Amino acid sequence: MPLPRFDKLDEPRKKTILAAAAEEFGERGFEQASYNRIIERAGISKGAMYYYFADKDDLYRTVLDSALGHWLQHVGFPFEADDAASFWSACEAMYVRSLRFMLEDPRNAALCLSIAQARERLEGHPVLTMLNERMMEWTGALVRQGQALGAVRTDIPSDLLVHAGLALMDAGDRWLAARWSEIDDDAVEGTARTMVDLFKRVGQPEGTR
Repeated sequence: MPLPRFDKLDEPRKKTILAAAAEEFGERGFEQASYNRIIERAGISKGAMYYYFADKDDLYRTVLDSALGHWLQHVGFPFEADDAASFWSACEAMYVRSLRFMLEDPRNAALCLSIAQARERLEGHPVLTMLNERMMEWTGALVRQGQALGAVRTDIPSDLLVHAGLALMDAGDRWLAARWSEIDDDAVEGTARTMVDLFKRVGQPEGTR
């Protein structure tokens, strides 16, 4: 966790520091990332950084936890869905919000994409295990809601659907991370539609596809 002085910083300054760290971790991974380069990118002194974080490990945990927290806060959850059709429409709208959230602020994009890059490297840092558990819970809740509405199949174990959904998310995140410079506002809705269609092909009940 960050030290108390970091929590007292204004939000723009916090985002600048975390985005600088996210870019470095995203490019090089935890082991190869340089604390000094992060400090230089953030435009602060080394002494100031040690007022905010105990070490590189502490900063890495904060970066990834912040990335997931901001994403969940802005993307939300399609609780407004009340039938199968509205469930998938809500999922597509949720994906649109995710993409626009990152497009509107490059710092948010750096934070979110850093998770995809860390997972792609199969880094074994404990914080990635924690983040994966949180995403398992979130995806599990989504699957259960879809099943209750008749939007998601019930003929195979729900935990298998959760793992399949997470695998598709990982594939989508890696695809986006490699092509992020090509994504603009005009491409958002089509990209969301394509991605959600993949989930539908795996998760919809037989006879509804």
